[in-house]
Amino acid sequence: MSGETILCVDDDTHVQRLIKRMLAAAGHPCVCAGSVEEAREVLGGDRFALVLCDINLPGRSGLVLLEELAGRAPEVATLMVTGRDEPELADATIERGAYGYVTKPFSQNELLIDVANALHRRGLEIERRTYESRLEEIVAQRTSELEEAVRGLELAQADLRRSYRETLLRLGRAIEYHDVETGAHVERVGDYACSIAVALGLDPDWAELLRLAAPLHDVGKLAVTERILVKDGKLTQAEIVEMRRHAEIGHDLLAGSGNELLDLAATVAWTHHERWIGDGYPRGIAAEEIPLEGRIVAVADVFDALTSDRPYRRRLEISAALAYLSDQSGRGFDAAVVDAFLGSIDAYFPRDALVGLEAAP
Repeated sequence: MSGETILCVDDDTHVQRLIKRMLAAAGHPCVCAGSVEEAREVLGGDRFALVLCDINLPGRSGLVLLEELAGRAPEVATLMVTGRDEPELADATIERGAYGYVTKPFSQNELLIDVANALHRRGLEIERRTYESRLEEIVAQRTSELEEAVRGLELAQADLRRSYRETLLRLGRAIEYHDVETGAHVERVGDYACSIAVALGLDPDWAELLRLAAPLHDVGKLAVTERILVKDGKLTQAEIVEMRRHAEIGHDLLAGSGNELLDLAATVAWTHHERWIGDGYPRGIAAEEIPLEGRIVAVADVFDALTSDRPYRRRLEISAALAYLSDQSGRGFDAAVVDAFLGSIDAYFPRDALVGLEAAP
């Protein structure tokens, strides 16, 4: 990367002239300073891409300048220069944020290669920070939109269903931009959850309320990095941890309003990834410790996910998905909820789509 301005901090004027001449050969303008204090003054008035800094300087050590730049000017790369070839010292500079370590004496090629590598890494770091900053802006914007939508629901008690449907469409569009799941997925989960509640003999009004609350089960995914949601390969452990945060985030966004629908949706968001035997998340609760609405939506959500295409796999046949639910009955899922779902599935699919279910484990 020729043309980038570089600051050389060294108290030896001979070394300053040598480095300045070497950098000029690669097209880099170079400004020199003889101490940390002088470097601070120069850095305050000009923009530099890279600082070449000697460790042993009069007054303050070059390590002090390194730490200051790492804290207040991370966009400036720092390459440390010293006459001591000590691995421990090299490790100390890297830990403090240096992009590299150059030992005197060095050739022009050695210096220019180290400078080029540092500038290249700097460019990558700037791109990464810009990308992360943009993601944060998107998440903040969508979170703000969500909070505004929730406030709208609280003010729409007299016409709850109409207001909710309108808001759900807006949230569906926001989730579509951020996730592979669509508004159709969340509506199907709501329908399945309502059917399960009715099959369990629960109050029809509560079942209908669950139909409206269930589509918000994954609303916390608006705060999950988009690259994780659309990744077509296996997630890393760190990515799994971030993905699983959506259950608590969804709960925090929806809880505390005093609105019956939103409180139900908050519980659903919080508990629909818990498992009957206690190995789910976020809290690892088990059996009837898991609220019934969470147990119901867990079955509805998994079934629809299994029968929908995802970036990392193709959809399963309906009979295979139902067989999976049967296999996990009493382990991952409440057996009574699974039985209720299996008993109501005919309302959604023709019998020929369920061939082989009776023989499934």
